[in-house]
Amino acid sequence: MNWLRTGIALALAVLIGGCMQTQDVRGKPVPTAFFVFFDQGSAEPTKESSVVLDEAAAYLKQYDNTAVRVVGHISPDETQANLDQERASRVAEELVKRGALPVRMQLLGVGSTEQVSGKDGTNDTSSDHRVEILFSAM
Repeated sequence: MNWLRTGIALALAVLIGGCMQTQDVRGKPVPTAFFVFFDQGSAEPTKESSVVLDEAAAYLKQYDNTAVRVVGHISPDETQANLDQERASRVAEELVKRGALPVRMQLLGVGSTEQVSGKDGTNDTSSDHRVEILFSAM
C-alpha cells in the first residue's frame, strides 16, 4: 500500500505541474510541495504520512524564510461538510506538534475543485483524499 501512495504522489507531481521541484532557499534546495494522504471520509492522516509530516516540519523549522499553504482536498464522492478544511487543519496541527510555527501557515480548503483522480482511466479517487503542503519563500 505504501508503494501505491508513493506512486500517487509522483503522479500528482506530474499532473499538478511538477510541484515536487525544489526552490533555492539560503543556497539549499527545498521541495516546493509535500502530499499527505487520508482514507476516504477521514480527517486523520494515514500512518504512512507521518514521515512526510516529519520532513515538512523539519524544512519549516530549518528555513525560517519560508511560508507554507496547507491545502485540503476531497474527492467528489466525499460529502462531509468541511472535510477539506478539517484535513488542512489536522495537517497544520501535526506540523505545529513537530515544531513548526503556525504564523507561517495559511490554511485553505478547496473541496473537489482540483481533483486529479480519473485522469489515468481508473475510478480510484484515493489521490483526491489529500492535503498539499506548498512551500514558498517569504
